[in-house]
Amino acid sequence: MTASAESPKLGEIAGKADDPVLWLGTVTSQGRPSIRPVWFVLHEGKFVIFSTPNAWKVRHVQANPDVCITFHTDPAAKNLLVVAGRAEVSLEGHPPSSIPAYGVKYASGFADYNYSQQRFDELYPTRITVTPERAWGW
Repeated sequence: MTASAESPKLGEIAGKADDPVLWLGTVTSQGRPSIRPVWFVLHEGKFVIFSTPNAWKVRHVQANPDVCITFHTDPAAKNLLVVAGRAEVSLEGHPPSSIPAYGVKYASGFADYNYSQQRFDELYPTRITVTPERAWGW
């Protein structure tokens, strides 16, 4: 995704690739916002998140694919980025190991939870892919 005159902040997304988590905002069936921290990787200009199949975030995205993403900021809040996009759920066929950069990024996290890559693939087989549409911040 490249920056445009309408949303120049889209060009800053690549700078967030090394952040340990993003905050994924979805909407519940009651219309309430719901936000949660998730591991992610940037892959081909899109955010890729893995989940358990029955997680609430998966249900929310299946019902309403409009999502919002934000990140931790510096202590003075001088580097803020919010991204709006459309999410797509893939229930099978794309495990975390299908994107090697994900395993590299979270290798220490796997170790912290005593997960092998294979075990993580088994537990988190559902892929959520978010295509960024616009971004804002300062």
